[in-house]
Amino acid sequence: MPYLMVVTGLSAGLLAWILYRVFVSRGKQQQSLVEKRQKEARYQQVLEKAKIAEREEKIFKAQTGHVSSQLSLAKEYELTNVREAINWYDKAAKLDNIIAQNALARLCRADIDDPEGEAKSQYWEQVVKAKRGEAKELFELGLLLIRGQGTDIDVERGLEIVLEAADKELIAAMLFLGDWYLSEFAQPHQPLEAFLWRFRAAKRGDINGFMKTAFCYQAGIGVSKDSHRAMYWLERAAERGDGEAQLLVAKMHNRTNMTDAIIAYIWYSLAYVNGYKQAKEARDEVVQLLDIDTILGVQNVANKVYKMLKQDEDLAPHSVMHLLDKLYGRKGYRPTEENLETLALGDLASEMSTLQTVGKDGIGDALEPDVLAADDVQATNDSQPGIAEPVNLGNPDSQASSMSGYQQQQPWQTSWDSLLAGSETHQDKS
Repeated sequence: MPYLMVVTGLSAGLLAWILYRVFVSRGKQQQSLVEKRQKEARYQQVLEKAKIAEREEKIFKAQTGHVSSQLSLAKEYELTNVREAINWYDKAAKLDNIIAQNALARLCRADIDDPEGEAKSQYWEQVVKAKRGEAKELFELGLLLIRGQGTDIDVERGLEIVLEAADKELIAAMLFLGDWYLSEFAQPHQPLEAFLWRFRAAKRGDINGFMKTAFCYQAGIGVSKDSHRAMYWLERAAERGDGEAQLLVAKMHNRTNMTDAIIAYIWYSLAYVNGYKQAKEARDEVVQLLDIDTILGVQNVANKVYKMLKQDEDLAPHSVMHLLDKLYGRKGYRPTEENLETLALGDLASEMSTLQTVGKDGIGDALEPDVLAADDVQATNDSQPGIAEPVNLGNPDSQASSMSGYQQQQPWQTSWDSLLAGSETHQDKS
């Protein structure tokens, strides 16, 4: 019995000890868990503070021009706040980052609250395209900057880019500069620069360049007034089939001597065919100065010229001019290629020595004296009788263009291209 009590006492003591140890262990575990949670909370607080500090640092760096930070912030906002994403991409794009520029081209049109979103996207698309360095892309970017389309107006930078395109021999850029330096936006005006860019476009064979260069000589813009040079550049455009040039050069030849009357008749005939109805009335006045034999001959020549222009789209420069020089012994301004190259570089002194007589330095040598043999003239007259009463190529009203104020003292006024018109107006004559 005492033995049993001892065992029972020991068992109870052991059980009590075990229970004590369990409770102690649980207490320690709970305390450890609390400490762990407290530690994790403190760590989380430290982490949050670190993240806040890191973000503040990122924002600070982004605000002070750190591109990577700007891109990182923009990317974070793309899915939650497009306007804020655009804001950060814009900062990076203005630092010439192409990733940001492409992102703006994509995102700006997605900002439905921005009425200029589409224009901004187009601007940044053009910025990316211009990085290739192609003249046309540069020119279009320059226009956007000058006009402030999709971006702030930056005339100075826009002109720099347009000049770069013009230096790459883009005719549209040359013509734009020729108009710009005489426009209300360029103060003071720079007529010499206007002339040189128009002349360079003309040298490249552009019809608008021919016309504008002719006007510069006629009105004395950047150079001394010179009707011979004005007539030369007008006739370059006329032999390319430009009806306005044909009418104007006819007016310049519409004088009292027989040769002028004959050549005026030819160009009036061609201008009428090109849709200038007023050319017919002017031609009918000129014809009164000619006798019947002369009229028949000049009609044949007019038909020949018409045929040349219609059948040969790639008519060699000066072909019609050479023909008229040979037939009528004309003398006038005929610059050599060397003269043109020198003038294109801005050396106006060379103009003093460029007047040449027809037949020298190759002028007129491309055509033989019998270029209009009797049989050829008769065949031409038979095949194209309409030049005497011009061939009906359609309703002249559909081809009429705006002639600007012919005056007796100054044969014509320029029709300036609108500064804010599309760039195509500098390439195609409407």
